[in-house]
Amino acid sequence: MTITRGAAAAAMLAGLAVGTASAAWADTTLSGHYLRTETSPESGQSITLDWYATPCGDGCASLASTPGGPTVSQAQLVNGQWIVDTTGAPVKCPDGSAIYAVSAHYTLDPNTLAGKVLLTYQVPACGHPAGYQITNNVQVRQAP
Repeated sequence: MTITRGAAAAAMLAGLAVGTASAAWADTTLSGHYLRTETSPESGQSITLDWYATPCGDGCASLASTPGGPTVSQAQLVNGQWIVDTTGAPVKCPDGSAIYAVSAHYTLDPNTLAGKVLLTYQVPACGHPAGYQITNNVQVRQAP
């Protein structure tokens, strides 16, 4: 009876280890079409844009704005977070205009693809001076 319980416990732990390994592998892969929604906590305005991800190794994905388009940035899995740094990121101003002179530093949870983006204005825009920083919420989802 003790051997049966021990074997059952070992089998259960082995199953958990396999399940955990599978989940960890899925977390290190970004591939396909994603929709990225950034929301300003100040204004509540959101902007949704496309990312087309192509794996470039374990914990790495090249990101493009259009299918098969040029790489605009690279996502790296660092210390359990997806990190993306880019320049020329778009920001939607309260008047509806958009600027593309902003650097962006994204940190995303690999399981939920939710996180934050620190935006730094490189030019005066939207009533803010160059160097202005804001942290927006971001949610990335696989496109339907």
